[in-house]
Amino acid sequence: MAGTEFGHALGRSRALSGLPAAPLVARYGELVAVQQALGLRHLGELLVPAGGRLRVLDGIFAVEGPGRWRHVGAAALRGLRASREAAVAGSGAGAGAGALLERLAGIQERDPAALRRILLYQLVQLLHDHPRGDLPDTAAGFGVDPDETAALVHAAARSPRLDPAQRAAAEGLEDVWLAGRVRAAARSAAVLPPSLGGGDPLLARRLAELAGRVRAADALLDEAREYEDREDPERAAAAYAQAARLAWDCPRAVRGLVRTHRPADGDPGPLEARPLPGGVALRRPPGADPDGTWRVVRLTRREPLTTPLPEVPGPLGAGPLTDRRAPLGREVRYVALPAGDGTPLISAPLLVAPEVAELRLADGRSRIEASWLRPPGATGVRATLTDPDGRTTNLGSPTPTGPAGAAGAAEAGAEAGRPGAGAGSGPGAGGSGREGVRADGLGPGDYVVRVRCRYAGVGGEVLSGGVEAAVAVHPWPEPVTGLGTVARDPGGLEFRWTGGAGADVRLVQWPGAVPAEGAELAVDALPAALPWVDADGIAEPPPGTLATVSAVAVLGERALAGPGVVVEAPEPVTGLTARRTAAGRARISFDWPDGAGRVTVAVAPESGGERTEHPVVRAVFLREGLELPVGPGAVRVTAYAAPRSALATAAAPRDAEQAVLPADVAIAYRLLPGPRRMLRRGPAVLRVTLLAPGGDPGSGLPDFVLVAGAGGGAARPHRPVDGAELCRVTGAELAASGTVEREIAPRAPGGPYAVRGFLLGGRAASVRLDEPSLTSLVVR
Repeated sequence: MAGTEFGHALGRSRALSGLPAAPLVARYGELVAVQQALGLRHLGELLVPAGGRLRVLDGIFAVEGPGRWRHVGAAALRGLRASREAAVAGSGAGAGAGALLERLAGIQERDPAALRRILLYQLVQLLHDHPRGDLPDTAAGFGVDPDETAALVHAAARSPRLDPAQRAAAEGLEDVWLAGRVRAAARSAAVLPPSLGGGDPLLARRLAELAGRVRAADALLDEAREYEDREDPERAAAAYAQAARLAWDCPRAVRGLVRTHRPADGDPGPLEARPLPGGVALRRPPGADPDGTWRVVRLTRREPLTTPLPEVPGPLGAGPLTDRRAPLGREVRYVALPAGDGTPLISAPLLVAPEVAELRLADGRSRIEASWLRPPGATGVRATLTDPDGRTTNLGSPTPTGPAGAAGAAEAGAEAGRPGAGAGSGPGAGGSGREGVRADGLGPGDYVVRVRCRYAGVGGEVLSGGVEAAVAVHPWPEPVTGLGTVARDPGGLEFRWTGGAGADVRLVQWPGAVPAEGAELAVDALPAALPWVDADGIAEPPPGTLATVSAVAVLGERALAGPGVVVEAPEPVTGLTARRTAAGRARISFDWPDGAGRVTVAVAPESGGERTEHPVVRAVFLREGLELPVGPGAVRVTAYAAPRSALATAAAPRDAEQAVLPADVAIAYRLLPGPRRMLRRGPAVLRVTLLAPGGDPGSGLPDFVLVAGAGGGAARPHRPVDGAELCRVTGAELAASGTVEREIAPRAPGGPYAVRGFLLGGRAASVRLDEPSLTSLVVR
């Protein structure tokens, strides 16, 4: 039976005396990924058939029967591969298992103890993770031979347990050490428990080597810092270079080397770095050793000193080496560290901001069109235009363009006299399609377009240096890009247009077909300007007018056709009245005009504000009448026949009939039960409240009277004369206090009776009476 200590009386003198605390195998993570993809708990399950047993304490043996062990070496692993692939010919799983066995055979050939080290490490981790990992039966469940389970479980219990971070550090230690990443290896070693290497001689040697390398690098850093303090950059740079050779991933060493490096006679020159779409191209200088080898690292400005240095993979040979992970929008420098004692190659600071490609320019009538290819990763593009006077303006957001490379149609600037820019969303960062901008409204002369790419930086947006090109614009009038009309109060309408800066904008009615927008025209071929439109666009079309009005931009002998609108001057509406019916609403009535299918009712606030128009259909108006929201303030109501064309803008007739609706004023009253006094209630209380949501209620408020029905009882008055007046609250009282309360004494000989309130005098016709439920108007 196995002893109580691991390695005690196991039969061979070279049995392990301690369990491995780390696999210390290169690319161990790749092995584990393949192992997990095959569904294996540990690599030993690949070495024995299903249900087989494995011995691992004194070498790797597959147990084939009582006393029959087969040593698993490189030849056995390749034999297993052949048999597995033959058994599952054509299966992807068989190919994956075969490739893994071949890889394990290579590991076994390079280091006969490596595979056993891996198996012991994995078995210990499985036992640590298992809730019953302290039992030999658990180890037997993992395929370990029963003769070794007790010793293995006992040793695993004495082995330090690693948390996920420590386990990751232990498994990746060999990779960073072999890659020369001394600082990364030191960080991994710092995560491990201090006593982890005590029972693992190989790990202890690796940690000792690492500690020695770290001490040597630190001593060189201290020496370099002393030289810097003495203002001896040459010796400081030499010390930093030696420290970088010991630990090329040491940020202090590499940054110190960059800080103290001075070009000297015989230096090959700086490392060439140039941004391009998809990364940064690095090229060694012409004077560099063509047979030399370098390790290239990247420094990023404003990164913490402790940030690990990323390596640019690939050889720095005759062709360019591309750093495809260069951080966009950041300033970087590159350092090529020689493999031997050569001179380091250091690039100049570089902003990683690639430029647009294939910038193309074209001019047109008062416009410039620019298009380009945006590099991947750019968050946007900023295009500017410099005019002949040296003024620079932003051309706005780019739009996708057609395959020919010309910018697509774009809206011009909203303000007359200023260049318009194409609007819209270009392709996202990394899009491969062309995009561009279109600047309209440009005067003749020579212009320069500059395009810069935008990138997200640490402190905000950063811009590339930019590419630029020149283009000439020939004299043409700026086109009218938009034409609209609004009805005016009290009559007529107003034409409003955009574009046409510097040109004579003429409003015309074409006798035949209307030219397309932007069509080039001769001035002598234009119709005469409309006589009922002045130079400011104020128009008073004669009643009954229905016309399509077009805008034409004229400059000298050249003209450009612009957009058109349909306008109509309908006949006015008569008999217009308006009265309020509820809070914020009014009943509108008028005489329906003959021959009109629809009527437009316009409501304009007296205090100024947006005019609103309401279309009214004849059948609905005659059947239901018309009630509109008018708000609490005073408004002016106008009605006129709607245009005959659905596309037309109606010009309100100047002599149209109007109705002025005063601000909303209401008087509300409520009858409240009297307060309880002992076993009886006191007299009922009348509360009258003045409501003026439209602001100042003004003067001339009516009086409020409360009338009891004639004869008492349930008879309810319908008019002020239908009963006896119980109480009166004058308009002056309401205007002064807003709310008035009066007690209502019971009438003799007693008993409940119905009451009702009315408004008398003053502006009683224009003040609403807000009545409560009639069932509540009973005095008891």
